[in-house]
Amino acid sequence: MIRISFIFVIILPGLLLAQIGGDPGAVYEMATENNIYVGVRAAGMGGAQIAAGEDGSALWYNPALLTRVRRIEISGALSHQRFFNKTKYGTVNSKQAQMNKTRLSSFWAVLPVPVEQGGLSLALSVNRVKSFDRILRLEDKNGWFETPVGDGYGYGEDDIGGLWAYSIGGAIEISRHTSVGASIDFLEGKDTFSRLTDEVEGAYYYSFRSNLEDSYSGYSGKIGISYSKGSNVQIGAVIRFPTPITVSQMYDDYQDDDGDISITYPTEAEYEYTLPFSFGVGTAFVVRDLLIAVDIVYTDYTQLEYKSGFSSLAEANIAVERNYRDVLAWSLGAEYFFPEWGLSLRGGINKDPIPFEYYSIDKDLMIFTAGFSYLLDRTLKMDFAVNFLDWKRYDPDFEPVAKEKFDVQRFYVGFTYRI
Repeated sequence: MIRISFIFVIILPGLLLAQIGGDPGAVYEMATENNIYVGVRAAGMGGAQIAAGEDGSALWYNPALLTRVRRIEISGALSHQRFFNKTKYGTVNSKQAQMNKTRLSSFWAVLPVPVEQGGLSLALSVNRVKSFDRILRLEDKNGWFETPVGDGYGYGEDDIGGLWAYSIGGAIEISRHTSVGASIDFLEGKDTFSRLTDEVEGAYYYSFRSNLEDSYSGYSGKIGISYSKGSNVQIGAVIRFPTPITVSQMYDDYQDDDGDISITYPTEAEYEYTLPFSFGVGTAFVVRDLLIAVDIVYTDYTQLEYKSGFSSLAEANIAVERNYRDVLAWSLGAEYFFPEWGLSLRGGINKDPIPFEYYSIDKDLMIFTAGFSYLLDRTLKMDFAVNFLDWKRYDPDFEPVAKEKFDVQRFYVGFTYRI
């Protein structure tokens, strides 16, 4: 039979509890990847903001940069994502699957505080920092998934959700050229994962449906520093502290194995893990009206640590060391300002490696970005950005191994009001 036994192989986003599906052979946590840019300016510059940030998004990238905001600032943005999947199973290329979602992306407010010397700024924000929206389709005959006529096999996955950060923090200038800042981030989110399998072979049929809802809660914090060498060179560094996350789950499934029906009624469970330290550095160069920024961020995901929810924490954490890697992400962004028009043009590129190695990565995640901003008047600015993402991986859970290709388009639009 083509059918995979999901009773013995369970590799689901966050579904790795003894209470639900047995201890893990591999551990896949959605929150280790699926990053989404905070702020439309950052989305146009490949996320290179550790040294180049100059708006409320600094509360997420490097809070020390908040001192650059000299006027009260209020900003909000929307994002629209188009997610495409095309999977090759054996010699069969599945029909392209697509999922479209429009979401609130970010909102922040920055309040500069009058002081006798230097600068002091306080800020709060609500940002969507992870996008879990995803789709996957696989079949052993062209068109069988949508029209299951005759013998065949079809498999599908749908993810809907994301992770939000509610942040508060501030920054202060400690010298003419140096600022320091800190923030606290409270994390909250949901992910609804649905999976289906259908197979027909002669008189035999098999059908499987499952639903998993993960509810996330957690907290984190970061400290940052910014240094300006004259007006042409800016340097920044940020440390994000370990992030404890609690995942509460609800799971159910339905299986029809040639008339033998079994049902798992809604089952609750909970587990906890901690994401490791993350270290970032960035620099920005200004030449007249041109800004070029470079960021590097290092995270060792082999240090992800499970704290509770497994019958054997040691086994779960050994699985982490076996299936995760440390990653070095980098961003390159540029912005050119036309002062006579009040127009800024932006572009960037970002390599954001996927840390989970259980799926063999054929092509790591690359993001190409572009955008612009336009001053509608002295107090109101409009920003727009577009992102193009693509990556490829091999899924060893299928025999023959499935090659999955993902393409994503993201569009952002936002408005900023400065008093």
